[in-house]
Amino acid sequence: MLHTAPCDLFDMKHFLLWAIGFGIYWVGLRLDEEVLMIVAAIAGSFFILWGLLSAPMQLQLVVEIACVIALFSVCMKCIERGLD
Repeated sequence: MLHTAPCDLFDMKHFLLWAIGFGIYWVGLRLDEEVLMIVAAIAGSFFILWGLLSAPMQLQLVVEIACVIALFSVCMKCIERGLD
């Protein structure tokens, strides 16, 4: 008989990966060097996407929106520094 588990909504793997990813974003936004800020954004994106792939379908939309907002703020900060 085939056993199907209920929704894995409370599986901690994707929450841990998201926490690492957004933590890297948070640290990257406080750096003064633009190259390190971009590297932090890319590394944070890697962990967030890894968590997104392992997350249940119900949470994926929320994470995708948060990732776009975080990357947009990093890009705007780099553009703002370039105008000075």
